[in-house]
Amino acid sequence: MSATKKKIFILFSGEMRFFYENILSINESLNDYDKIFLFYPWNHQSEVIKKFKKYYTKNHINYISENNWDKILEKIKYPDNAASISGGLFFMWDALTQSFSKLKHDLNDNDLILRFRSDIKINSKKLNLNLDNVKNNTLYIPDCYHWNGYNDQVFLSKVKTLSKFSNFFEFVNKSIEKNYFICPEYIFYKFLKKEKINTIFFEFDYQILKNKKIVENKDMLVKGGKSYIPIKDKITIKILKILYKFRNFKEFYLKKKKRNKNQNLFYD
Repeated sequence: MSATKKKIFILFSGEMRFFYENILSINESLNDYDKIFLFYPWNHQSEVIKKFKKYYTKNHINYISENNWDKILEKIKYPDNAASISGGLFFMWDALTQSFSKLKHDLNDNDLILRFRSDIKINSKKLNLNLDNVKNNTLYIPDCYHWNGYNDQVFLSKVKTLSKFSNFFEFVNKSIEKNYFICPEYIFYKFLKKEKINTIFFEFDYQILKNKKIVENKDMLVKGGKSYIPIKDKITIKILKILYKFRNFKEFYLKKKKRNKNQNLFYD
Protein backbone atom coordinates (compact mmCIF):
# COMPACT_ATOMS: atom_id res chain seq x y z
CA MET A 1 0.00 0.00 0.00
CA SER A 2 1.52 3.31 -1.10
CA ALA A 3 1.99 6.16 1.37
CA THR A 4 -0.36 9.12 1.15
CA LYS A 5 1.21 12.08 -0.61
CA LYS A 6 1.63 15.32 1.34
CA LYS A 7 -0.87 17.93 0.21
CA ILE A 8 0.39 21.31 -0.99
CA PHE A 9 -1.63 24.22 -2.34
CA ILE A 10 0.13 26.10 -5.14
CA LEU A 11 -0.99 29.71 -5.36
CA PHE A 12 -0.98 31.79 -8.55
CA SER A 13 -2.29 35.34 -8.34
CA GLY A 14 -2.66 38.46 -10.48
CA GLU A 15 -1.55 38.45 -14.09
CA MET A 16 -1.36 34.97 -15.56
CA ARG A 17 1.17 34.17 -18.26
CA PHE A 18 0.77 30.74 -19.79
CA PHE A 19 3.97 28.76 -20.29
CA TYR A 20 3.70 25.04 -20.90
CA GLU A 21 7.19 24.67 -19.39
CA ASN A 22 5.75 25.82 -16.08
CA ILE A 23 3.39 22.91 -15.52
CA LEU A 24 5.91 20.41 -16.93
CA SER A 25 8.54 21.48 -14.40
CA ILE A 26 6.00 21.54 -11.55
CA ASN A 27 4.88 17.98 -12.30
CA GLU A 28 8.47 16.79 -12.47
CA SER A 29 9.87 18.59 -9.43
CA LEU A 30 6.82 18.33 -7.16
CA ASN A 31 5.75 14.86 -8.19
CA ASP A 32 5.95 13.62 -4.59
CA TYR A 33 3.10 15.89 -3.49
CA ASP A 34 -0.65 16.03 -3.89
CA LYS A 35 -0.91 19.39 -5.69
CA ILE A 36 -3.99 21.62 -5.61
CA PHE A 37 -3.74 24.75 -7.77
CA LEU A 38 -5.30 27.97 -6.53
CA PHE A 39 -5.78 30.62 -9.22
CA TYR A 40 -6.65 34.22 -8.35
CA PRO A 41 -6.39 35.96 -11.75
CA TRP A 42 -7.47 39.48 -12.68
CA ASN A 43 -11.09 39.47 -13.77
CA HIS A 44 -10.21 40.28 -17.40
CA GLN A 45 -8.17 37.09 -17.87
CA SER A 46 -10.89 34.54 -18.45
CA GLU A 47 -9.52 33.59 -21.89
CA VAL A 48 -6.01 32.74 -20.76
CA ILE A 49 -7.42 30.85 -17.76
CA LYS A 50 -9.03 28.40 -20.20
CA LYS A 51 -5.50 27.20 -21.04
CA PHE A 52 -4.65 26.69 -17.38
CA LYS A 53 -7.81 24.65 -16.81
CA LYS A 54 -6.67 22.23 -19.49
CA TYR A 55 -3.30 21.43 -17.95
CA TYR A 56 -3.52 22.24 -14.22
CA THR A 57 -5.79 19.61 -12.71
CA LYS A 58 -7.35 19.99 -9.25
CA ASN A 59 -7.73 23.72 -9.78
CA HIS A 60 -9.79 26.32 -7.94
CA ILE A 61 -10.33 29.66 -9.69
CA ASN A 62 -11.48 32.88 -8.04
CA TYR A 63 -11.26 36.14 -10.01
CA ILE A 64 -10.09 39.36 -8.36
CA SER A 65 -10.23 43.05 -9.34
CA GLU A 66 -7.36 45.43 -10.04
CA ASN A 67 -7.03 48.68 -8.11
CA ASN A 68 -5.57 51.94 -9.37
CA TRP A 69 -2.32 52.94 -7.68
CA ASP A 70 -1.41 56.05 -9.72
CA LYS A 71 -1.89 58.57 -6.89
CA ILE A 72 0.24 56.57 -4.47
CA LEU A 73 2.95 55.99 -7.06
CA GLU A 74 3.27 59.75 -7.52
CA LYS A 75 4.23 60.11 -3.84
CA ILE A 76 7.31 57.87 -4.05
CA LYS A 77 10.47 59.92 -3.65
CA TYR A 78 13.08 57.16 -3.92
CA PRO A 79 11.92 54.41 -6.34
CA ASP A 80 13.98 51.50 -7.57
CA ASN A 81 14.50 52.56 -11.17
CA ALA A 82 15.70 49.09 -12.12
CA ALA A 83 12.32 47.55 -11.32
CA SER A 84 8.67 48.08 -12.17
CA ILE A 85 7.29 49.53 -8.95
CA SER A 86 3.71 49.47 -10.20
CA GLY A 87 3.79 45.85 -11.39
CA GLY A 88 6.50 44.40 -9.18
CA LEU A 89 5.19 45.85 -5.94
CA PHE A 90 1.69 47.30 -6.07
CA PHE A 91 -0.15 45.06 -8.53
CA MET A 92 1.71 41.96 -7.42
CA TRP A 93 1.03 42.49 -3.72
CA ASP A 94 -2.50 43.69 -4.37
CA ALA A 95 -3.18 40.32 -6.02
CA LEU A 96 -1.39 38.42 -3.26
CA THR A 97 -3.11 40.14 -0.34
CA GLN A 98 -6.50 39.69 -2.00
CA SER A 99 -5.67 36.02 -2.50
CA PHE A 100 -4.54 35.57 1.10
CA SER A 101 -7.76 37.14 2.34
CA LYS A 102 -9.93 34.81 0.25
CA LEU A 103 -8.10 31.53 0.75
CA LYS A 104 -8.10 31.72 4.56
CA HIS A 105 -11.87 31.16 4.46
CA ASP A 106 -11.54 27.99 2.37
CA LEU A 107 -8.46 26.35 3.88
CA ASN A 108 -7.26 25.34 7.31
CA ASP A 109 -4.69 27.34 9.27
CA ASN A 110 -2.10 24.58 8.93
CA ASP A 111 -2.55 23.95 5.21
CA LEU A 112 0.64 24.59 3.23
CA ILE A 113 0.72 27.32 0.61
CA LEU A 114 3.42 27.64 -2.03
CA ARG A 115 3.32 31.16 -3.50
CA PHE A 116 4.34 30.66 -7.10
CA ARG A 117 4.34 32.28 -10.52
CA SER A 118 3.04 31.00 -13.83
CA ASP A 119 6.23 32.07 -15.64
CA ILE A 120 8.61 29.95 -13.59
CA LYS A 121 10.55 26.93 -14.84
CA ILE A 122 11.88 24.76 -12.02
CA ASN A 123 15.35 23.30 -12.51
CA SER A 124 15.56 21.49 -9.16
CA LYS A 125 14.65 17.82 -9.28
CA LYS A 126 12.67 18.09 -6.07
CA LEU A 127 11.57 20.54 -3.40
CA ASN A 128 14.36 20.56 -0.85
CA LEU A 129 12.08 20.98 2.16
CA ASN A 130 10.60 18.68 4.77
CA LEU A 131 6.94 19.70 4.69
CA ASP A 132 6.25 17.79 7.90
CA ASN A 133 8.36 20.30 9.82
CA VAL A 134 7.02 23.61 8.47
CA LYS A 135 6.88 26.06 11.38
CA ASN A 136 4.28 28.64 12.28
CA ASN A 137 5.00 32.33 11.68
CA THR A 138 7.69 31.38 9.17
CA LEU A 139 8.26 31.92 5.46
CA TYR A 140 10.51 29.52 3.57
CA ILE A 141 12.26 31.43 0.78
CA PRO A 142 14.61 30.18 -1.98
CA ASP A 143 18.10 31.49 -1.33
CA CYS A 144 18.49 33.22 -4.68
CA TYR A 145 17.40 36.34 -6.61
CA HIS A 146 17.13 38.52 -3.51
CA TRP A 147 18.28 41.65 -5.33
CA ASN A 148 18.01 44.48 -2.77
CA GLY A 149 16.09 42.53 -0.14
CA TYR A 150 14.42 39.12 0.00
CA ASN A 151 13.18 37.07 -2.95
CA ASP A 152 9.39 37.61 -3.21
CA GLN A 153 8.82 35.40 -6.28
CA VAL A 154 8.44 32.12 -4.40
CA PHE A 155 7.81 31.28 -0.77
CA LEU A 156 6.13 28.60 1.29
CA SER A 157 4.22 28.96 4.55
CA LYS A 158 1.17 27.89 6.48
CA VAL A 159 -2.14 29.63 5.78
CA LYS A 160 -2.20 31.14 9.27
CA THR A 161 1.08 32.96 8.65
CA LEU A 162 -0.31 34.69 5.57
CA SER A 163 -2.97 36.45 7.66
CA LYS A 164 -0.20 38.78 8.87
CA PHE A 165 -0.09 40.34 5.41
CA SER A 166 -3.49 41.99 5.85
CA ASN A 167 -1.78 45.30 6.73
CA PHE A 168 0.91 45.08 4.03
CA PHE A 169 -0.18 48.21 2.16
CA GLU A 170 -0.46 50.16 5.39
CA PHE A 171 3.24 49.42 5.83
CA VAL A 172 3.98 50.40 2.20
CA ASN A 173 2.19 53.74 2.64
CA LYS A 174 4.14 54.52 5.81
CA SER A 175 7.38 53.60 4.06
CA ILE A 176 6.56 56.09 1.29
CA GLU A 177 5.71 58.79 3.85
CA LYS A 178 9.07 58.22 5.56
CA ASN A 179 10.89 58.45 2.20
CA TYR A 180 12.30 54.94 2.36
CA PHE A 181 13.78 53.31 -0.71
CA ILE A 182 10.82 51.70 -2.49
CA CYS A 183 11.93 48.44 -4.04
CA PRO A 184 9.77 45.26 -4.14
CA GLU A 185 12.30 42.94 -2.51
CA TYR A 186 13.44 45.53 0.02
CA ILE A 187 9.88 46.35 1.13
CA PHE A 188 9.22 42.61 1.45
CA TYR A 189 12.27 42.24 3.70
CA LYS A 190 11.34 45.27 5.82
CA PHE A 191 7.76 44.08 6.24
CA LEU A 192 8.85 40.62 7.42
CA LYS A 193 11.12 42.24 9.98
CA LYS A 194 8.41 44.57 11.24
CA GLU A 195 5.87 41.77 11.60
CA LYS A 196 8.51 39.51 13.17
CA ILE A 197 7.87 36.78 10.62
CA ASN A 198 10.75 34.33 10.64
CA THR A 199 12.54 33.44 7.42
CA ILE A 200 14.27 30.20 6.52
CA PHE A 201 16.21 29.95 3.27
CA PHE A 202 16.28 26.76 1.24
CA GLU A 203 17.84 25.56 -2.00
CA PHE A 204 15.51 25.83 -4.98
CA ASP A 205 16.85 26.29 -8.48
CA TYR A 206 14.50 27.96 -10.96
CA GLN A 207 14.35 30.65 -13.63
CA ILE A 208 11.79 33.16 -14.89
CA LEU A 209 10.61 32.50 -18.45
CA LYS A 210 10.80 35.59 -20.66
CA ASN A 211 9.71 36.22 -24.23
CA LYS A 212 12.68 38.09 -25.69
CA LYS A 213 10.63 40.24 -28.08
CA ILE A 214 8.16 41.32 -25.41
CA VAL A 215 10.98 42.14 -22.99
CA GLU A 216 12.79 44.22 -25.61
CA ASN A 217 9.63 46.24 -26.29
CA LYS A 218 8.99 46.79 -22.59
CA ASP A 219 12.60 47.89 -22.02
CA MET A 220 11.94 50.89 -24.23
CA LEU A 221 9.34 52.08 -21.71
CA VAL A 222 11.36 51.47 -18.54
CA LYS A 223 12.58 54.59 -16.75
CA GLY A 224 16.00 53.13 -16.09
CA GLY A 225 18.92 55.05 -14.67
CA LYS A 226 20.67 54.72 -11.33
CA SER A 227 18.47 54.68 -8.26
CA TYR A 228 19.12 56.98 -5.35
CA ILE A 229 19.13 54.94 -2.15
CA PRO A 230 19.04 56.78 1.21
CA ILE A 231 22.13 55.99 3.28
CA LYS A 232 20.27 54.03 5.99
CA ASP A 233 18.60 51.81 3.39
CA LYS A 234 21.86 51.48 1.48
CA ILE A 235 23.65 50.14 4.58
CA THR A 236 20.90 47.59 5.23
CA ILE A 237 20.96 46.42 1.61
CA LYS A 238 24.75 46.11 1.67
CA ILE A 239 24.60 43.95 4.81
CA LEU A 240 21.94 41.70 3.25
CA LYS A 241 24.10 41.18 0.17
CA ILE A 242 27.17 40.34 2.25
CA LEU A 243 25.22 37.83 4.34
CA TYR A 244 23.89 36.22 1.16
CA LYS A 245 27.38 35.85 -0.31
CA PHE A 246 28.74 34.25 2.85
CA ARG A 247 25.78 31.88 3.16
CA ASN A 248 26.56 30.77 -0.39
CA PHE A 249 30.34 31.22 -0.30
CA LYS A 250 31.23 28.16 -2.37
CA GLU A 251 28.51 28.65 -4.98
CA PHE A 252 28.97 32.40 -5.30
CA TYR A 253 32.73 32.90 -5.06
CA LEU A 254 34.19 29.58 -6.23
CA LYS A 255 31.64 28.23 -8.70
CA LYS A 256 30.50 31.71 -9.77
CA LYS A 257 26.87 30.61 -9.58
CA LYS A 258 23.77 31.90 -7.78
CA ARG A 259 23.99 35.27 -9.50
CA ASN A 260 21.02 37.53 -10.18
CA LYS A 261 22.03 37.73 -13.83
CA ASN A 262 21.01 34.06 -14.21
CA GLN A 263 17.41 34.73 -13.17
CA ASN A 264 15.80 35.07 -16.60
CA LEU A 265 15.45 32.34 -19.20
CA PHE A 266 14.88 34.01 -22.57
CA TYR A 267 13.34 32.47 -25.64
CA ASP A 268 12.33 33.81 -29.06
